[in-house]
Amino acid sequence: MNKNRSIIYNLPIKKFDSLLDKLGIEKTWQSVLATNLKNYGKKDLFYILEENEFKDAKIQEYDFIKDLSVGEISVLYEYSLAYVNRDKRKKEGQYFTPDDIAQIMAKRAALFPKNKTWVDPCSGIGNLSFWLAKKQSDPENFIKNNLFLIDRDELALFIARFIFATNFQDKDKIFFNNIKARFIVADFLESEKLPGYDYAILNPPYVLTKSDDRFETSQARDLYAYFLEKIIKTTQGFVSITPQTFTNGQKFKSFRGLLIDNFSNIKIYCFDNVPDSIFRGIKFGSKNTNKANSTRAGIIVASKKENEKSFKITPLLRWRSKDRKQFLGLIDGFLTEVNPSANIFPKIHRDFLPLYKMVETCDKTLANFVSSSPTKYRLTVPSTPRYFISALKRPISRSSFKTLYFYNEQEYNFAYLLLNSSYMYWWWRVNDGGMTISEKTLLTLPIVKNIIADKDLLSKVEKSETTNLVIKRNAGKDNENVKHDLLLINEINKKMFPNFANILGKLHNNSVI
Repeated sequence: MNKNRSIIYNLPIKKFDSLLDKLGIEKTWQSVLATNLKNYGKKDLFYILEENEFKDAKIQEYDFIKDLSVGEISVLYEYSLAYVNRDKRKKEGQYFTPDDIAQIMAKRAALFPKNKTWVDPCSGIGNLSFWLAKKQSDPENFIKNNLFLIDRDELALFIARFIFATNFQDKDKIFFNNIKARFIVADFLESEKLPGYDYAILNPPYVLTKSDDRFETSQARDLYAYFLEKIIKTTQGFVSITPQTFTNGQKFKSFRGLLIDNFSNIKIYCFDNVPDSIFRGIKFGSKNTNKANSTRAGIIVASKKENEKSFKITPLLRWRSKDRKQFLGLIDGFLTEVNPSANIFPKIHRDFLPLYKMVETCDKTLANFVSSSPTKYRLTVPSTPRYFISALKRPISRSSFKTLYFYNEQEYNFAYLLLNSSYMYWWWRVNDGGMTISEKTLLTLPIVKNIIADKDLLSKVEKSETTNLVIKRNAGKDNENVKHDLLLINEINKKMFPNFANILGKLHNNSVI
């Protein structure tokens, strides 16, 4: 079962819903926090209950946050936001970071220079900042003097302050009161009265918005790009998690340029969404049948270091849920030194560097073979890659696909084998990795010289279209595709790319472990 789902449905959630219906979200959470502190808190923390927010808070029979981690409390808060206003929740585009990922980000942030000021500019209830503070030798002092949490959600910041006080109070006997000024209700993008800071840790909103000419990244029309642009221009370094679309999308070209122009040391970790996903959560408030948060995520760790220039990136990493802890401990080993540009941050495994360097010299791409007008030589390419990409001569019934027309039979058959090989799938993972394969990714596929279309292989692939037809039901509609046997794909790889066949075949594995 999805872990975040189990958090919600292992609780007496109907009782929680009833509180929300009766009290509203603010008084419900005041009651939840008061209950937790009254029943399980240390007596030296009871002074917190004297605050105005707890004046009318009712102590409940059930403690909804007993034994929950900060990440799990985040999930419950996200649930409550969606429960009271599903449409607003979706519009906000904010999804809370799981504890294990927050710890990974905090661990890397802790390697930055000491005694500097950090900002969490869209903190929510403070999951990232919590783990960043926990990594410090003196968390209490760090929170009081080296950390600001900023968010538009006043209630979320109040919950964050409560969590920080009950977990990190040590020598300061009124810690909850004395850190109030560090929790700032403001719009980070709009406010002109923000405190000074040196570094940032953040999980910005993932939501499309209007183009805003105040930002160089206005073409992206995405709030996460605007947040990161401001962070890039106002910090000495940052750690962030966002969708990994910034690595390749054309609308993020200006963002990529800003990043590599302003920071000398950059590491980017890229994560697939199958079979496991970084966020693992539920999109509370989603109206879709599938409510899983299936974002392909990317973590950026960027800093300015004198006399050091380094850009490292991982391939699009995939892992099984049962291997999650082991996998997350190994991610640095997948970092590969590459030459980035504003045009693309190629997501490459080091074993594929020779292949990438080889295809960079190709003078033709698939676009040279494709006709802009319909011809009798047609291939259909289903648009949603997961573990494979296929190109089909037969018509299929599905809602999303690309159609390619070719000038002649020779180029048609050549493209047929090339697109059904692992090479096309690799090119997509290096240059794309979105929910659907773009026409740009297809048409920029480099054409390697001295490769011919083997007639025996052509017959096998054509036959496979009939014998390996698969159907997936999505949104009440059956969508057809063809999943070729891996032995056949490997046969194509060996014929067309003999020097890289073994590593190309591994691309379809469901884990890098």
